[in-house]
This record gives sequence, structure tokens and C-alpha cells, in this order.
Amino acid sequence: MNRYFKYFAIPFIITAVITVISLISYSSAVSSIDYERHNDSWDYTECVYDYAGKMTDEEVRLLNDYMIELQEACRTDMVLITLDEPEYGYLDKVRAYAEEVAEECSLGYDYPGGSSIVFVDNWSRGGDGGIHSWVATTGEVRGRLSDSDTESILNTLDDIPSDDADPYDQYCEIVHDLAKEAQSVRPPYSVGVAFIISLVIAGIYILIHLKSKVGDVTVKNSTYVAGGKGSFKINTDTFRNKVVTKRKIERSSSSGGGGGSHGGGGHSR
Repeated sequence: MNRYFKYFAIPFIITAVITVISLISYSSAVSSIDYERHNDSWDYTECVYDYAGKMTDEEVRLLNDYMIELQEACRTDMVLITLDEPEYGYLDKVRAYAEEVAEECSLGYDYPGGSSIVFVDNWSRGGDGGIHSWVATTGEVRGRLSDSDTESILNTLDDIPSDDADPYDQYCEIVHDLAKEAQSVRPPYSVGVAFIISLVIAGIYILIHLKSKVGDVTVKNSTYVAGGKGSFKINTDTFRNKVVTKRKIERSSSSGGGGGSHGGGGHSR
């Protein structure tokens, strides 16, 4: 058993060191965060505006309280607005409305125009026949919450069974995911992940070393010869033929790239 310990010891030690360093760095970063709010131009205690009347009063209150907690955790103002307006029956119209709210209401946890998230969900099908939603981001959160992340989070809206259904559960999940992605400092991987990483590293380490011993010579040329002595009259090799196969390694001529401003993302259903 002890001979296998050396295979596991080094990977586990490396993983443990990386984990400790990550936790120390994370704790240091968290302790340096300024959680104090520096914007008095916006009443951050009003987070939910259910103009479309899709939720009960109790659900609005619970969701509002939940979003107040999330705001402090991610240092970002958060607002959720439901509409039932044919005027905003197109995705670009909902986007313009969300961005207008963020700008004219002086949202921003750190300062007016700072970090904020405005989630608008217009239930009217009076435009192109779809229900359109948009999440507008401002300030530093623009760089933390990418367009693709936002669009992926909004896919949860597809779980709403019908136009008459209560979207409370989906809204709770969406604001949670938005706040999680908007955090300035994210926790490192968990102890469980670190343990799995150490097992993978140890497994690779063992396979490499075991494979390297497969070709070791375990017997001599005289092991099975009477008297321990062998006699070989022919000790020459004859080179019969040579076959060389060449294969060109293809290189991709195209290159990836691109990017843009991270001002939010939309979804239609």
C-alpha cells in the first residue's frame, strides 16, 4: 500500500496548496470590498414594479425583499419591471425602455449611472406576436455580465407554461442568476472540486508511471535455458523493407475573435 502512496501524495499536496492559496486570495479580495452604498439618487428599496399584474401582492413583496439582499451581495442596483404594453411589442422597443429607466432614474449602487441591472418583461403580444424581455446593464457590471450570459439566463422564461401563468418562480431564478454573475469577486472552487482534481491528477500520474514500466525487461535471454547459458549461432539482422507514410497536418486558415460592449441581452418567447 505504501508504494502507491507516493503516486497520490504529490498531486494531493499540489492541489492542497493551490486550494489554500485560492481561499486566502478570495478572503483577501472579499475583505477589501466596499459594500457601503454611495448613491442616494435612487430608492433601492423599490425593486419590483409589476405593472402587468402577473404576481400576487405577497409574491411582489417577497421578490422585492429578495432582490434587496441580492443588491448588496453583488453591489449592483436591481430593478424588475413587468409591462403589458403593445407599444413595446418589439424587442428593440423593450431594450430602449430598459436602458431609459436605467439612465433617467439614476440607478447605480456605487454612484448615479454606476452598476445596475434593469430587467423588463413585456407580456403584450400586440407587436410582432412575441413576448419580449430585456436586461440592461450599466457601470462595472457591464463587463461581468456578458450578452451571452444574459441571454442564457433569460431562457428560464421559456419554462413559464402560458401567458396566464404566474412567473414568480422564474423571476426568482433569473434575478438570482443575474446577481451571481454580477459579483465583482467570485468564490474559488469548492473542496469537493479540489478533491476531484487531485484524484484526476493522481490517476494520470499513476497511469504514466505504470505505462513506463510495461516495457521493462523482466527476464534475461538465458532464464529458460538449461544451465543458464544460451548459445546463438546467428546474430545478424536483415533489413527487409522500409515503408514510410507521410500525412500532412492541416492548419486552420481562419481565426476567431470579436467582441463588443456588454450592455445586456434580450429574449423573445
